[in-house]
Amino acid sequence: MRSKILILLALLGSLQQCAQKRSNKTGSILGSGLMIDNGINRGVNYTDAEGRDYSIRYIPVKISNDSTFPIHFRMEFSKEYNYPDGTADQVFKIIPLPKEWALDGVDITDSMINKLPDYIEKPILKTSLNSGEEYVFAIGTIYPRPVKFSGVLPNILFTHISGNTFPECDWFMKEEPAANPEIAMGLKLKFGKYCSVIPCGQILYSEE
Repeated sequence: MRSKILILLALLGSLQQCAQKRSNKTGSILGSGLMIDNGINRGVNYTDAEGRDYSIRYIPVKISNDSTFPIHFRMEFSKEYNYPDGTADQVFKIIPLPKEWALDGVDITDSMINKLPDYIEKPILKTSLNSGEEYVFAIGTIYPRPVKFSGVLPNILFTHISGNTFPECDWFMKEEPAANPEIAMGLKLKFGKYCSVIPCGQILYSEE
């Protein structure tokens, strides 16, 4: 079983590396095992219960299981992140958002906005996909307005199976991916002319 999984992951690595160089669609070739399609950046303004103003930028994401194994997926973000220049006194947060935020042609409603504090307080997402299933959600950044440094744009969610992914960015993940069935997930963020890559979760292939 372990050898089959490692062969699958090796194939996924070679195919995904090619896909990432072409577009924001990572691992989007049939037969690669896992498909991650990153959508175009969207935005909305938000005012919390204390009257503080924020910007939210988010991307739709679709994860599909094109393998013959179930995939267990967990994403978790820290409470706060610092800007890359190291001097700005503002911080930003990253939150997973439900499917309704990722749909095309859907307006942001008061009901969606009213649920934001729950996602901000618990930035965790867990799900499992059987073979052939897909899961749609969004990844958002939330930061204070007016912006002192730069807006924070979520750009690409990807599986960390190559040590040479996004060499132009500040890198906050392990240099080399682990050679085992549990694969780290990374998120590329853009700050004006800068970019960073942060760890954000894991996927695990299994027969359970």
